[in-house]
Amino acid sequence: MDVLSLTAVHKRYGATTALAGVDLAVERGEVVALLGPNGAGKTTVFELLLGLVRPSAGRVEVLGAPPGRHRHRVGAMLQSAGLPEQVTVGELVTLVGRAYPRPLPVAEVLARTALTDRARRTVTALSGGERQRLLLAMALSGAPEVLLLDEPTAALDVASRRTFWRLVRTSVAEGATVLFATHDLIEAEAVADRVVVIARGQVLADAPPRALLAGGSDLEDVFLTLTEESPAAEGARS
Repeated sequence: MDVLSLTAVHKRYGATTALAGVDLAVERGEVVALLGPNGAGKTTVFELLLGLVRPSAGRVEVLGAPPGRHRHRVGAMLQSAGLPEQVTVGELVTLVGRAYPRPLPVAEVLARTALTDRARRTVTALSGGERQRLLLAMALSGAPEVLLLDEPTAALDVASRRTFWRLVRTSVAEGATVLFATHDLIEAEAVADRVVVIARGQVLADAPPRALLAGGSDLEDVFLTLTEESPAAEGARS
């Protein structure tokens, strides 16, 4: 069963085309990486799935219904998410949980995300990795069937990334479906069941990492070939 689906989806903002005919389906229990450079259209996909924007054309479904219909069954981490700085970790997780009909106990959420000993700390006292774990805790509060994670490990160090994905895998083991965006090739290869490569608003490849690497190249070579990127082009944009 497809838990998430976009069918022939276009999204335009005035003269700018963010997505140009995207087809994407994620089945229950999968972990799928949406891999692409900055500006590829990854965040727009998440905004569509969450019902924050509507497609200019095409169809978007979440758990078999229009986005937003089953909001209480979906947890999300967005790049643009802000946190109230003077609220404690425990207070924030409690507040978010109240928005769901059957939230997980706050103590359980904090334990799952290794934040039990940070429950009384304010957001301002957290490290970068702890803030990301707090965003994950908020996404997990409603015991979601679907996790939508938009570049959830951006700016984290290697150890923090490993901790983060270990926490996410706990939810996957319990039946959650995960779609996450990244521009980190190593992360996509290590974590995902499938890698969907997107650039210029179009899906260029959709396959398990091993299938993409069948020609003997590493994922970076495959990515650069598909997106027609080059080290020089990357340097010009940075």
